[in-house]
Order: sequence, then C-alpha cells, then structure tokens
Amino acid sequence: MAQFQIPQFIEEEAKIVGPLTIKQFGYLAVAGGLSFGLFYLFTFIVWLLFSAVIMGTAAALAFVKINGQNLPEILVAGFSYMWKPRRYVWQRAMQQTTLDISDLEKIQTIRQNISISDKLKNIAVGVTTGKIFRGGTEAPNQPKERYQVVSYLTGEQKVAKRIDY
Repeated sequence: MAQFQIPQFIEEEAKIVGPLTIKQFGYLAVAGGLSFGLFYLFTFIVWLLFSAVIMGTAAALAFVKINGQNLPEILVAGFSYMWKPRRYVWQRAMQQTTLDISDLEKIQTIRQNISISDKLKNIAVGVTTGKIFRGGTEAPNQPKERYQVVSYLTGEQKVAKRIDY
C-alpha cells in the first residue's frame, strides 16, 4: 500500500518575504511608503510624529493576535457589529385551534342535567362492570363513528371521520 505524507500546519500562512507573510509585508510596505511620502510634505518633527503613529498601526495590524485571530479580522468583526446591530426577540409559537361551540354547549347541558348522585352511580357501575353510562344510557365499549367538518387554516373544509373512545 502506498504511503503519503499528510501536510501539517496548513492553517499557517506561508512565509514569503523573509520571516513575514504577504499580508504582514504589505502592511509594513504601505506604512513605509506613506512615511516616505510624508517626509517631503512636513517638517522633521511633524513627520516623526506621523511616522510613529503610522508605523505603530502597521506593526499592530501585521503582528498582533488576540485569541489566535489577527487584529484586522477583529477590527472587521467589530465594525460589522457596530454598523449592523441585531435585535433578537423570542416569541413563543402558539398553536391555533378552532373549537366548535355547539359541542361545548352540549357537554355543559349534559353536565348540568346529571345530578351528583347519578354521577357517582355511573362511576361506581363503570368501575365494577367496565361499562360506561352516559346520561342514563349505556354506551358500548365500541367506539362510535361520526363525521365532522374540519376547517383548515387555509380555509379549506373537509369531512373527516370522528371517533370518540
């Protein structure tokens, strides 16, 4: 089986100009060119002050790393954060359900018509026999089949089989 060398340190940039990468050399070269141009525009002391600021900035951009990231990357991220602020608002998603009021009214009337003693008798008989009594009539353990109109959120209506257990 053939063996191949796996490249290591692929995250590091290549050192092209001596011990400097292209980006580092570019920052220092631009700062040196600016300093050279300012030498002919200003007096020596003013040139010295401007050159110190420009060369210090170029050296910081070329060599400073914070938490493994270069200073230009951090500055770009900072400016993009300042210019594009974001507001995160959490809203709880609520399910929308439609209730049929006629069914609720029927349930309320059935509950009002049954007295407490009838309710207790129905519960006791249901527990002992395994059968359920509703409103005085015996309901078999088989589910009842009914059909109901279902309304979707889009407004579409369909007839669906309703099974009450």
